[in-house]
Amino acid sequence: MELKENKPHKNICGKEYYAQAIEEATLRQNPTPIQRLREFVKWAQGQGLCKSEYDFERICSLSPKYISNNMHTGKGNIGTEMLGRIIRVFPQLNLAWICTGEGAMTTQGGGDLNADYKQAYEGAMLQVEALNRIIRQLSFDNV
Repeated sequence: MELKENKPHKNICGKEYYAQAIEEATLRQNPTPIQRLREFVKWAQGQGLCKSEYDFERICSLSPKYISNNMHTGKGNIGTEMLGRIIRVFPQLNLAWICTGEGAMTTQGGGDLNADYKQAYEGAMLQVEALNRIIRQLSFDNV
């Protein structure tokens, strides 16, 4: 069986093509918050909490195709306002996991919103800001 080498698109130079391929491979290994959100949506569907991605977006008051559009733009980030909307409807979503990929996807308590929620949310947002600074610095260094 012969391995077929993917050839760069005619508008992308070799160096840019390989940089793009490395970035895509990295994203597959380190999912973005929006990719993790899509994983949570699949979990929520399995639990019978929503019927589809569209239904999830509707329930959370997100714009239609919010997840799909963010996946395809390559940004992969979720704004704090959107996280707030999601967490109000699905309090079992672990904010630390959605922001960093660390820990379990869901919290054990599930529906217990208390003072610890605010502290966890603020901590997760600080982590997101730190990660965004690192990403911007890495992007700047690679230019």
